[in-house]
Amino acid sequence: MNPPGTSEKPNRPVLFREYPELGKSIPRVSLGNFPTPVHQLDKMGCANLWIKRDDLSSPVYGGNKIRKLEFILGEAKRRKSAHIITFGGIGTNHGLATAIFCNKLGISCTLLLFSQPVTAGVKTNLLLFNKYKAATIYRKTLWKTVVSYYLLERIKHPAAYFVYAGGSNPEGTIGYVDAAFELKEQIHRDEIPEPEVIICPLGSGGTLAGLSLGIQLAGLQTRLTGVRVSESHLGPFQACTPNTVEKLMEQTYIYLKRRYRRLPEINLRRPEILHDYFGGGYGVPTKAASKVSRLLKDREGIALEPTYTSKAFAAVYDHCQHRGQTAGPVLYWHTHNSVDLTDQANSVDYRNLPKALQEFIKEVLEET
Repeated sequence: MNPPGTSEKPNRPVLFREYPELGKSIPRVSLGNFPTPVHQLDKMGCANLWIKRDDLSSPVYGGNKIRKLEFILGEAKRRKSAHIITFGGIGTNHGLATAIFCNKLGISCTLLLFSQPVTAGVKTNLLLFNKYKAATIYRKTLWKTVVSYYLLERIKHPAAYFVYAGGSNPEGTIGYVDAAFELKEQIHRDEIPEPEVIICPLGSGGTLAGLSLGIQLAGLQTRLTGVRVSESHLGPFQACTPNTVEKLMEQTYIYLKRRYRRLPEINLRRPEILHDYFGGGYGVPTKAASKVSRLLKDREGIALEPTYTSKAFAAVYDHCQHRGQTAGPVLYWHTHNSVDLTDQANSVDYRNLPKALQEFIKEVLEET
């Protein structure tokens, strides 16, 4: 019997079916329900616009983090690690997904948090961190959080498994290499024509890097475009740039190649990155993003959120409006969680949170 919260019917990754040797050497825990659906968005006034519904990746908590966590938590179990430490904004979806599935698998989870604009979604995630027994440490700024992640916490917890923000290490990125092979199968089953371009949010880089690498390994000609939703630099250090995405692609390819020497030789193609939709900062809504978010909800019944997906879809909508009616298929890769956890969050007393985080809950309560 599978652990609670994991898939009762384990889905063998398409990547492992393509390369069985990788399935023997790469650990994985089955968490999601795959393949996720793909269908056309025919009410948006955009010709040949499609969506990949990774928001439906799990009935427990959906979104793009599930694909990554299957391999991250598989690696944690291989290491016999009882503690995972990761970081993100105070409303981090990656942090919440990690907390939920660590809790179900009996692994301790510590989240290092930095400030971001407070929304109802941020409040919900903060409460759910507590429900799923994640230890939360508020470091205020991104810089202090990164220092804590790379230095202080490693001194305190040398045996912990440290996972980069967004689950974007080579293990996590494999989840989206596999997703590209999943898409290839859907193309072959005529569920969708091969996209001319795939557009997705770009934060920590794992989704874009994995898809870009996977598309090449799968032999598809699709172009990849990431919509930057995070700061490009942290002081003098690159954080969300073409170089950081390409580096993660290279690291992941090397990881796979070491485990299967006969993996095809490829020259990595750098994906396109759009910077004009970032707006005033991480998690800060933009007018264009808010507008398309309402349109998609009203016309297709699909919800976006302000930090990642609404900004990415604003780029998708603009692309479709300006490319003409005869252009090839555009695929928007939807990375948000669509499982409603509001009732679970409302069952948590915010006074159980660390005092520094209680203030963010009060901020939302005072506005409602």
